[in-house]
Amino acid sequence: MSLCLIFYSCSTTGENTLPDPEIRDGVAKLSGRITNFHLIIGNRNNLTLNLLIPYPVTAEPFIIQKKSVNEDGTFGFEVLMQSNYAVGTFGLDGVRGFLVCLTAGKETKLDIIYDQTTHRLKITNHPDSLGLTATDLMTMLVVSNQLINNRPPGLTGYDKTPKEFVQRRKIILDYQLKMLAENDSLFKEPPLSEIAKNFVAKHIKIEHLDLYYFDYKRRMRVNYSNAGNKDAENFNIPELDRKYYAFLKDFNLNNPQYLYAWKYSEVLQRILSDEILNIPPIGDTPVEQWLKEVKKILSKLLGFNKGLFYDMLAANSYARQFNVELRPLSDKQRENINNYFKGKKEDFAKILLRKNEEIIRLAAWKDPLVVNEIPAVPKEDLMNTIISKYRGKVVILDFWTTWCPPCIDAMQEYRKVKGELQGRELVFVYLSNATSPQKLWEETIKGIGGEHYYIEKEDDWVFLMDTFGFNSIPSYVIFDTKGEVRHKFTGYPGNERMLAMIEKLLP
Repeated sequence: MSLCLIFYSCSTTGENTLPDPEIRDGVAKLSGRITNFHLIIGNRNNLTLNLLIPYPVTAEPFIIQKKSVNEDGTFGFEVLMQSNYAVGTFGLDGVRGFLVCLTAGKETKLDIIYDQTTHRLKITNHPDSLGLTATDLMTMLVVSNQLINNRPPGLTGYDKTPKEFVQRRKIILDYQLKMLAENDSLFKEPPLSEIAKNFVAKHIKIEHLDLYYFDYKRRMRVNYSNAGNKDAENFNIPELDRKYYAFLKDFNLNNPQYLYAWKYSEVLQRILSDEILNIPPIGDTPVEQWLKEVKKILSKLLGFNKGLFYDMLAANSYARQFNVELRPLSDKQRENINNYFKGKKEDFAKILLRKNEEIIRLAAWKDPLVVNEIPAVPKEDLMNTIISKYRGKVVILDFWTTWCPPCIDAMQEYRKVKGELQGRELVFVYLSNATSPQKLWEETIKGIGGEHYYIEKEDDWVFLMDTFGFNSIPSYVIFDTKGEVRHKFTGYPGNERMLAMIEKLLP
């Protein structure tokens, strides 16, 4: 899911694309009315609308805004923007949603109807939809999700070298893009316009970079296991060097159309955190000087040495400090930001400096970081041994990994819960496993705080997940002060529900 944002005049890359977005600090409004809203309510009260907006400068794939719908079906949002156009995800609790287009400095008014036959929300009027049709907005995400899981028939076996891995990914990506371009009949949804197809194509490309190319080791092991091999943990995965990243030339990451793709910032974060590329943190280094060093590493791999990508990478390096370490900017960093992001780029500075004010507040709520050794006990006793350490406190147990964006997103969201409950008798305990690269894990937990455990044995991790009936992450268990399980669930439920569950258990 993703967004599109814009403020003033827009250029286009062609007749069949959305207008090129630019980084702009602004505000958009979204309002409208849901016809037949009374049919949705039934016996349910306080149904909530969810609007998800990507923030590419501060590397937040989605900022979620929630609003209650008025009794007459009307609603309204005021949205901070980080680019002049945005395509956001809009939905109602328990009802399938769709995409909406936002323009900074304007109010978009939607007319929506609830179809009680299909139990879906449908757009009947969406002005300023940037050239996308109502059908496009209703179905693009569905088509994208269908495509990303498609593979060419007959593609079997596993990859033995990095070169084979890249070749396989290219075959799969080309196949998916060809399906998107030519085979509308394969989808259960109505055909997309050419503009929508180009929008989806960019999303698919970015998804491949994030989920596959930059997740080489884990994907190699998965391919090996899927090929029928039972000793995946012992599979000797070939090591990479920088030549591996030559695939980046195929993606033209300078294309501003990627600002619509919510995983664009995740790809930038992948690049910044990659151990082989080894890009230094920006720290107090002036931006231009830092970029000179970065270009020595990346320019030949990317095929260009200037443009939007490098500005976004610099901004995302500061964002990495915010999101990973929860560390505000130094005086020198603020000076460097203002010196580099000026003139036509000044909106980068406005966005980063506003985010810094939020980080200053959040940093005051961060718990001290404690890294714990895994107790030397049988796996059957492991959970009780860990939880017993915190007897007398409410314990929020969080199963997560560094490669799980929803896990990281949830942690960032519930920082505000931690702030509201600061000083109370509770503790946040985090369990991760060896699929999280240890160096990245050590870096990431600096910005999380709380009590951390790194479970190296796969059997221990699987046993703990099975104990609570979990098969995906993020998953959570809430224990009361006596160490008894009171809640367990997969997927973050939102700050309001999380806060309510915890407060009922606090002394």
